[in-house]
Amino acid sequence: MDTMPVALAGRILLPCGAERDCLCRLSQADEVYVVIRDAGAAVGSRVICHVDGLGVVEASVTTVSRGSLRLSVEGSPAHRARLATRLAWHRARQDGRGEQRGASRVTPLEPAIDVTLADGTAVAARIADLSATGAALETALRPPLDAALTVGRRRARVVRHTDTGVAVRFVLPLRPEDVSAGIRL
Repeated sequence: MDTMPVALAGRILLPCGAERDCLCRLSQADEVYVVIRDAGAAVGSRVICHVDGLGVVEASVTTVSRGSLRLSVEGSPAHRARLATRLAWHRARQDGRGEQRGASRVTPLEPAIDVTLADGTAVAARIADLSATGAALETALRPPLDAALTVGRRRARVVRHTDTGVAVRFVLPLRPEDVSAGIRL
C-alpha cells in the first residue's frame, strides 16, 4: 500500500458552525491530518472537510493538538474507495508518474458555456478543449491567476492565461469515462 502523504488545501466546517481554511495531509483514505488555526473541535466531534481535488470528507475528530486535528473518515466502503482512487491520482502527479497533460482532451459538441466568477459575474465562454482535470476557455475576460470560478456547474481555478482566454483546473477532476465530445459541464 502506497502511503506517501499528499497535502491538499481545503475548508473545514467545525462543530460550532465556523468554516475555516485548512491544509489536509492524507496518507490513506480513512485518515486525514488537518493543519488549522483555532480549531475549536473536541475529540469525538463530527466535522466536514471539502478537500480541493478530493471532495467532501465527513469525519470524526480522533486527536486534537495545537494547530492540528487528526480525523477518522466516515462513509461507505464505496465512498472510501472513491477517495482512495482520487488520492492515488494526486500521489501519481506528485511523484512524477502522472504526466501533466496526460489526460485525453476533447472538444465538446456544444462548446458554449457560462462562466461565473467568485463575485457572481457571469460571462459567456467557449470550451476550446477539456480533459478530466481542466479546460481551455476562449473568453474576453481574463480573471487573475488562481481566481476561483465556476465553468457551467464545475468549480475551477485559473492556472494560466492564453492568447484567447484562460486555462482552468477543476477542483474535482472529472471521471475519465465522462470525458467525451457529448459532455455537458
